[in-house]
Amino acid sequence: MKTALPRLSLVLEPELSSALKDLAEAVARFGEANGLSEAQIHNLSLALDELATNTISYGFADADRQELRVELRIEADQVVAQLDDSGIAFNPFEEVSEPDLHASIDDRPIGGLGVFLTRTLFPNPDYQRIDGYNRITLRAPVKGDS
Repeated sequence: MKTALPRLSLVLEPELSSALKDLAEAVARFGEANGLSEAQIHNLSLALDELATNTISYGFADADRQELRVELRIEADQVVAQLDDSGIAFNPFEEVSEPDLHASIDDRPIGGLGVFLTRTLFPNPDYQRIDGYNRITLRAPVKGDS
């Protein structure tokens, strides 16, 4: 029997490849320990990968410090993922336009698909700016492998 891991916190390096590797490993470890379905682990990893990539690639450009923290936790019957970053103030759920999914790939501007995907997987994302940090919180019902 696996031991539940109701909370996992990590600080990611602001270097993309190592951050994404550490993040994927943490999400897998957390999901498996808490009996999340493979699909839910995949979706959580995909959304967090997208958000972390955007933060590291764009959010730290003019930031004095580069800190990216992730917390995964189980609250009642929900899995909660929280990203806090010290980057420039930016709410991707309000400031990024929805992509035109009907346009051809060649005609689409770059950007927006990752935020669209995150919102599709986690329909009610929350953004706050708290004490110089962006905070994004994603919630979903816990779905086991049953």
